[in-house]
Amino acid sequence: MSKRPIREQLLVEQDVQLSLILRAVLYGAACMTYFTVIQFFTKSSSHPETATWETVLLLTDEAIYWVPGFFMLGPLMIYDMLRITNRVAGPIFAMRRQMMAINQGDEGRQLKFRNEDYWDSLASEFNAVREEIIRLRCENKRLQSEATAASNLIQDKLESESLDDSVVPR
Repeated sequence: MSKRPIREQLLVEQDVQLSLILRAVLYGAACMTYFTVIQFFTKSSSHPETATWETVLLLTDEAIYWVPGFFMLGPLMIYDMLRITNRVAGPIFAMRRQMMAINQGDEGRQLKFRNEDYWDSLASEFNAVREEIIRLRCENKRLQSEATAASNLIQDKLESESLDDSVVPR
């Protein structure tokens, strides 16, 4: 199966991808909060003579070293998550689009996922089901035509017999 180039659009399935990003941001904020609280209590318990405001200032001084790294790595992490989730959500998005086309009566097209996408075997399974639907639709049309032709033939025969009965004297 030929591969397609890497997807350029980052947000393919917005509901899924944005909820994962929000979750990652919440986890990051929770980790930052946990780290700050643990640092505060560690400093407070190891130096009880230090006033609370001095401990907060000390933590602020130390945060200058790790907070910028957090804010620099955060967007990189979010971008990486979008790229990874895109490899999962992109194939599902493409498959959903083709299923909607098939559901509306079109034949759709065969799925070919991009180079780095996950679910590679899903494309061949979907394509097999798509071909089966197309085959069954053709067979259904053929059977409907045959049934219509047979119905018309029976109708014509009944009408001709009815006409023959009315013409024959009794």
